[in-house]
This record gives sequence, C-alpha cells and structure tokens, in this order.
Amino acid sequence: MIYKISGLLLLGGLAGCTVGPDYRKVEPVVPKHWQAESTTNVKQANPEELKTWWKSFGDAKLNTLMNQALAGNLDVKIALARIDQARAERRGTRAELFPTVNVTTGAQRQDNPFPGLAPGIRYNLFELGFDALWEVDLFGRQQRRLEAATADLEGAADEYHQSLVTLTAELARSYVEYRSLQNQLRITRSNLESQQHTLKLTERLNAEGVGTRHDVIRARAQTETTEAQIPELEARLVATLRQLEVLVGRQPGALDAQLNSTEAVPDAPGIEILTSPAETIRRRPDLSAAERRLAAATAMQGAAIAELYPKISISAFVGLRNTDVESLFKSAAFSYGTAANLLQPLINFGRIRAGIDLADAQQKEAYLAFEKTVLEALRETETALTRYLKEETRRQTLARAVADLRESERLSQLRYHEGVISFLDVLESQRALYVDEISLARSEAETSTNLIAVYKALGGGANAQLPEIFMGK
Repeated sequence: MIYKISGLLLLGGLAGCTVGPDYRKVEPVVPKHWQAESTTNVKQANPEELKTWWKSFGDAKLNTLMNQALAGNLDVKIALARIDQARAERRGTRAELFPTVNVTTGAQRQDNPFPGLAPGIRYNLFELGFDALWEVDLFGRQQRRLEAATADLEGAADEYHQSLVTLTAELARSYVEYRSLQNQLRITRSNLESQQHTLKLTERLNAEGVGTRHDVIRARAQTETTEAQIPELEARLVATLRQLEVLVGRQPGALDAQLNSTEAVPDAPGIEILTSPAETIRRRPDLSAAERRLAAATAMQGAAIAELYPKISISAFVGLRNTDVESLFKSAAFSYGTAANLLQPLINFGRIRAGIDLADAQQKEAYLAFEKTVLEALRETETALTRYLKEETRRQTLARAVADLRESERLSQLRYHEGVISFLDVLESQRALYVDEISLARSEAETSTNLIAVYKALGGGANAQLPEIFMGK
C-alpha cells in the first residue's frame, strides 16, 4: 500500500512538468512622444480624466444619453456574455486536471471464465459502487490548455473594455452629428427665409418697373436651391436619431421627445488629456486583447507538443460485487481495484506533427496581429490628434470669415437700396454668407468629432461604470 501511495505522489509531482515555450509578455517599441506634439503646446493631464471624458463637453443631455447607453447597449451586453462563455470554458478546462468520479451500477451474465474447471456453467455478476478515472497531466498538456483558457478569459474582459471605448466614442460622435444637422437645418431655414424676403422684394420692384425679370429669376433660383437642401438634411437628421436609439438599446421613436429641441454642438474643450505613446499602448484594451490572444496561442503550442508524449491514466473502483443480488449488500461483497494505463503515440500518420505546425503558425499569426495592432494604435492616435489641431485652426478662421460676411451682406443690402450696386452683388453676398455659415457649422462638429477620435485612440471610456468582473483562478 505504501508503494502505491508513493507512486501516486511521484506521478503528481511529475504532473508539474510542462513542455513547450513559456510565454513572456511582449513590450512593443514605441516613440517617446507624439509627432503632432512637436507643433503645438499640448498639455499632459491626469489620465483618470479619460474614464469619463465626455463630461468635459459640459452637455447634460450627452451625459444622460451616455448613461442610458452604458446601461442598455446590446454590444456591451454581448461582450459581457462572452466573458461568461470564456469563464465557463476555463472552468471546464480546469476541471480536466482533476479525477472524475462516477456512481456505477450494473448487472452482467457471463460464461465461466475458467471453462476447463467447470465447463458450461454460467453465472451472474451484480455491482454497485464508485468508479474514478484520472489522467495524470504528466507533460502539461492540460495545464497549457488551462493557461490558454485563462488568457482567453482575460482577453474577453479586454474586449468588453474595448466595447465601452467604441460605444462612448460612437455615441458622442452621433450626438455631435445630430446637433450639427439641427444647426445646419436652422441656418438653412433662416437663409431660406431671408432669400424668400429678397425674392418678394425683387418681384415688387420688377412690378414697379424698377427691377428686372432677370433679377427675379436669379432670386427665385437661389431660393429654390436653398430650399432643396432641407429634405436631405431632415433625412440625415432622422437617420442619426435612429442610430442614437440603437446605441442606447431603444426602439425607433424613443428619443424623439428627449432630443427634439435644437441645441448647440458640444464645444470641444481642448486637448489636455494626452498620455505618452507608451502609456497609451498600455491602457488601450484592444492592444491588451491582442496580447492575450498571443499568450493563448503560445500556450496552445505547448499543448500541441505535449501530444508527442505518453498519457498516463489511473482508474479505481470501490464498491460492492456479488453473484447473488440478495447478498450484494453483505460485507463479503465489498470489493476494490486499481489500474494504471500508459498510452504512447506510435503511428498517427503525421497528425500530431501537423497539430504542432498548426499551433506554431497560429502563434506567429497572433504575434504579427499584435504588432499590427500596435502600429494601428499609433497611427490612429497621431492622425486623430493632427486632424483635431488642424480643424480647430480652420474653425477659428471660418468664424472670423462668417463675421466679416455678415457685415458684408448687411452693407450690400444698403448699397443696393441706394442704387450703388446691382442685385447680383446682393445675391452673391447672401450665397457666400450661407456657404460659410454651413461650413462653420460643419467645422464646429468636425472639431468636436476629431477630439472624440483622440479620446477613443487614447482608450478613453474603457473603465466607464465598469461592473465587477470576477476573473477566477
């Protein structure tokens, strides 16, 4: 009995041996500073602000929508469900490290196993007891699979964080677009009203013999051109509203009353939230997820290599056995037995080697995908920051231009009534003002949208109202 126990302890100790490569976390090489920073006075601020970055816009309705989305968005709920799936997968993989115990009962009728002693005799065999089976993880095949399952679980959590980053950025972008379309509609209708007033004045002057029919036709054409913009803007406005409803997990029409009033586009608060490239890479959940996929693929390399080595299993039975069912529960029926089996792959026509090659190729793919994700993250951040800074400069220039054009349009009206300039000059000043007002409204939205892209590139919102996730060990 002592020898049996010693043998089991020896096998248990050997079970700690694992084959295959041990994973070491990859530290990507990144620049020390952003390229866009060298051309501007960008400040470094507390990265904690990234958690609820949308609050810096100071828009109460945006904050309300964000809370609704974090509670009801279906993509976030799907990501949480995937965490549950990965957690269950890990529990199942971990359970394979331990023995399986079953209750067994049965009845058999057999020929005499020793026919030379008593030929032609048959007997019954009844049994009831516990049957245990344990495959000793001698070379770490199941341990490597557990490592992979753990990495998959952590990767699922990172993908949940990334779903929050995507949701918060997409909701803010759609909200800015919605407010921009509202203001473009307001500007278009205001200009249409002004142009209709001008058209009536032109028609009256023509009827009095002061103006010309050509002036009337030009004024009417400009009015109709402006009026034709309204249906397109209204359609885009409704489409954006429907998109917002999907993001908050609501049906069409649910946000009509909440967002009915026309309000200004949320102002971009300015860049004071930049982190260093290295810090950005560490905090972006999509990069963490890619790194976890690499860890899982590396662990599966070891699991594939372990298939080359022997598999040892131990089985045991403890219970009752008797040829008479009425005597089954008597003490004389007690029985136990143990067995050990070793299985060494011999001929499998290259199946195991093909599995190793597949695992190697998958690990290489995961590494290259991680490297690509790092480059994409750097590109995304640099591009978003540059676009924001350039658009902010453009917005300021357009604001000055609109102020000048409004004064120019006012003066042209006065000079026309005084007979100094032609009506064509009035129409041209009105057209130029309308074009730049629309351009300014779009630039304001583009500036805020580009800033949102910067927040997203920096991993902003990854920990927004993060529920507790039990990773399990």
